[in-house]
Amino acid sequence: MDADTPEDTFTEEHRRLADADPFELNPSEVFWVAHQPFLESRGYQLRPRYRPGWVKSWKRTPGFNVEDAISPVMPAFRVMDATRMSDGRVVILKRIKKALYETEIEISHYLSQEAFLSDPRNHCAPLLDILYPEASEIAFLVLPLLRHFKNPKMQSRQDAVDFVGQTLEGLVFMHEKGVAHRDCALYNIMMDPKDLYPEGYHPQRDFLTLDATRYAPVRRRHQVPFPRYYFIDFGISVRFRDGEPPIASGTDGQDRTVPELQPKQDPTEPVEYNAFLLDVYILGNLYKNELLMKYRGLAFLVPLIDRMTAKVPAQRPSAAEALELLQACRKRLLPLGIYRPIIPVKDGIAIRVAREAWYWGQRVTTIRRSA
Repeated sequence: MDADTPEDTFTEEHRRLADADPFELNPSEVFWVAHQPFLESRGYQLRPRYRPGWVKSWKRTPGFNVEDAISPVMPAFRVMDATRMSDGRVVILKRIKKALYETEIEISHYLSQEAFLSDPRNHCAPLLDILYPEASEIAFLVLPLLRHFKNPKMQSRQDAVDFVGQTLEGLVFMHEKGVAHRDCALYNIMMDPKDLYPEGYHPQRDFLTLDATRYAPVRRRHQVPFPRYYFIDFGISVRFRDGEPPIASGTDGQDRTVPELQPKQDPTEPVEYNAFLLDVYILGNLYKNELLMKYRGLAFLVPLIDRMTAKVPAQRPSAAEALELLQACRKRLLPLGIYRPIIPVKDGIAIRVAREAWYWGQRVTTIRRSA
């Protein structure tokens, strides 16, 4: 019997050990132990915790820096970290059912073709590999290890404008290639933090080094080149062929405020919409909730965000028009205004003054490294 689900491999012995020690393997982790030999045969090594025959290295409660006691913070029933044996690169393995996610596989392949990867406007997380276990309903997508776009937090208007610019650029690219993401919301935008974390970090404890022996050294955003941002998870994305109108249906996705997805008076009426303009709303709403509503100093982005989140889809700009509008908003700032810090709206006046003084003190004594 093929061990396609965690329950298929979680035995009574595993359950007894887990009851006695919460740091033991849980059902989702045991699934990866069962597939470790296959993954290793294809060039991907899981951490020692997931290798057959593993014996825990602790006797009592382990400290936070005992590497093989680190259980996943990622949803292990779907994703797990691994090391690519050919070059030591840490990657992410995403487990999917082939029959249910054929479209995600097809779109990921399409956006990761060589001609597209060389386009600097392509901000779709590249598909590094895909693994098919024999006689199995599942496949493993191999993806780069990325970090959430807010961690570490942005410091300046310059950081915010770069983030908006890169994500709009990526949306323009996707739409030009006929792909609507349909869920380009909070948890599906990541960044490559290689310059922020020069020694890397543990994939399941992102504040620790890879070996979990100490805190991972981290640089300030103003000290390094801007990180590159990526869209992930094309599970509900749609691809439109040349000349095909971008009309889609379905109400899945993180953002439940999208006007097109609100319940209709007649529940039998199909929910159809322009999927490209749906993306524009979702991304604009992200800018509103994660930038405008959380930081002072970003009011110059209001014209862009208001247009992108218009309730009537026809009143929204295309992704390309939104990118042009961003440049117009950017020009409203004084020459040095772009470098001003962004301060959390929850901070009182004393904290705001202290933050700004600290920021400028750091800024004038360091130079942003080139890419």
